Amino acid sequence: MTRMNQLLRLYRSALDTDETFSMQASSAFEWIFDLCIGRSEQTCHRHITYQQVEFYMHEIWSGTFSKMRTEATDPVTYHLMDGCFDCTARADELVVNALLGKQVRITFEGNIRCVACGRKTKKTFNQGYCFPCSQKLPETDICMIKPELCHYFNTEKPCRDEAFAQRVCFKPHVLYISLTSGFKVGITRRQNVPSRWMDQGAVRAIPLGEMPSRRDVGLLEIQLAKNFQDKTHWMRMLKEKSPEGDIQQAADTLMGMIEEIAPEGFEPRPTRELHEFHYPVTEYPEKVKSVNLDKIPEVEGTLLGIKAQYWILDCGVINIRKYTGYEVTLYSD
Repeated sequence: MTRMNQLLRLYRSALDTDETFSMQASSAFEWIFDLCIGRSEQTCHRHITYQQVEFYMHEIWSGTFSKMRTEATDPVTYHLMDGCFDCTARADELVVNALLGKQVRITFEGNIRCVACGRKTKKTFNQGYCFPCSQKLPETDICMIKPELCHYFNTEKPCRDEAFAQRVCFKPHVLYISLTSGFKVGITRRQNVPSRWMDQGAVRAIPLGEMPSRRDVGLLEIQLAKNFQDKTHWMRMLKEKSPEGDIQQAADTLMGMIEEIAPEGFEPRPTRELHEFHYPVTEYPEKVKSVNLDKIPEVEGTLLGIKAQYWILDCGVINIRKYTGYEVTLYSD
């Protein structure tokens, strides 16, 4: 449906429901109609300003950005989640796939709040936390990013939270190989399979084995990363529908390396189950331009796709997870 048809539909609906809104709709429709038939912009401005004509974009969600929840469907289903620190004040989930092909506006309302304590902050640390929380909470410790730096057994710098360590770190973790922008070796908790791979934008992934703790599998990953990359080139990942490479052959290579290292506690998977993912993308960008909400608080464009934690708009891409803690309002036609 064209913009003109959308406006006409809203205009007709307004005539039957709200007299005040009908007057605004009538002026807005006349403004658009003048532009469509070629009348001068100066003439059109006698009726209504550009800001006033925006009524055709209606609010569809208001809340705090956080990592999107994924479902391993075909294609992957994405749910926008409210990351507000107060769980009683969170907005309902929004299925982002339903916005594909539509005009979307993201408006940053100017407030950033810590997802743990709710403190207002000018910037976030460790994806959504204020500085004080980033320095004391176990989920923001350095070992959550670099598990090989676990200091649980360091008496001079003990673990931040014993209960957290037992609940999260000392649980079975999976070593895997995935194909994102290229082959990548990585680790994740057993419960994060397969969501971890969709968060990375992997098109294929194979779990290779498990180890009893985050620290153990992290130390193995570091050794393997000497000959195998452990990071994703995000710009390349967003430009490629399906990167090339034989993941089964790459898995064989990794398993050969693991056998040489012979890590204690490693339990290989009895079968190498291949996971494949397709993403809701109608058009991949030739050039990747990142959108920065700190510099441009209002972004509007057509949603062309979703991959990893990115929205691909015709005006650029935005990493939703990066803006965890940002209070935003979404509009769509």
